[in-house]
Amino acid sequence: MALDIALYLRQARDAYRVVAYDWENPISPKDVLLNDYLNLDITLGTLMRRVDAVNGDVPHDAVVTGEATIVDLYATALSQFLLISLKQQWTHLMVLEDADIEKFARFPQMRLAHQFMGIKTMLLNSYHQKRQSDFAHAWRSFMKLGLFELHLTEEELAIAISHVLDASDLDSPAF
Repeated sequence: MALDIALYLRQARDAYRVVAYDWENPISPKDVLLNDYLNLDITLGTLMRRVDAVNGDVPHDAVVTGEATIVDLYATALSQFLLISLKQQWTHLMVLEDADIEKFARFPQMRLAHQFMGIKTMLLNSYHQKRQSDFAHAWRSFMKLGLFELHLTEEELAIAISHVLDASDLDSPAF
């Protein structure tokens, strides 16, 4: 089982339609995208704390992975990336070829805190400056983080992503 980004984008679109009607306190349409970016930031921050990357001294190869919470948090963040790409009409940026994924392995990030901060910085730029290139770079760095630094398998991610999208809980981190 491999990651099927096109399928996940379709599921995220359907999940968003369901979630939007379930909000207890609706937000104005102009704040929806901001809310999505903030939710992704919260999920990334929670993931960062969960893998002990906060203090900056944890090398990527010292992270204990395989924990269900880490996989679930990563899947939630991935789903939130998909949701933002849908709303920004940037779904074309989500396409990754096998060659792209192979390139990720050639450039290991030695400190996870740096990688998280880079992802967050690029996301902020993509929101404030409306720059697709920053969003694309954040997405690729995020995928690299999961597959190579956190050593998550495509199989466990596929299961967790499907669970997150089926739960229609993209707009609120569950952890």
